[in-house]
Amino acid sequence: MINIFTITSLSAFVFAGATSLLLVQTVTAKLVQTKKQVNQPIPFNSIVRIYPANNSLPASRLITIERVLKKSSKMQITEAKLTTYEEFAAETGEYKSSISNNRMVWIVTGYVQGQLSMSRGRSVCTDNAKLVEVMDAETGDSFGRSIYCPPKNEINFMP
Repeated sequence: MINIFTITSLSAFVFAGATSLLLVQTVTAKLVQTKKQVNQPIPFNSIVRIYPANNSLPASRLITIERVLKKSSKMQITEAKLTTYEEFAAETGEYKSSISNNRMVWIVTGYVQGQLSMSRGRSVCTDNAKLVEVMDAETGDSFGRSIYCPPKNEINFMP
């Protein structure tokens, strides 16, 4: 009977010791990386570009009116004005926090004869749409475009 008790106690002791050792190894184990990391491309729209003030730049560093007109060639331009983003935002109420108020922009206004379609072929105006486009005067990046349709020329997409 003493032998059975001793063997049982010894087995319990070994089992408890092995369990404790496994528990300690589990808690202190470091993550082993098995796959090589691949640099994933960052989606274009996930990066917010900041446009700092540039109103102190010389005119030679800004885009010329000729280049602005060339970029807006699909419309009949009625006005192209070089101004600050602050002036544009004050007129329209459209502020973007990523653009400094002292950033120089071109405001281009014009008309598109005939039907105006968007990038996916959806029509917006049936005729004579007025466009107001805001373009960065240093980089040429578009800051947005507003489309105004004359009365009874709008296409309503909402049921």
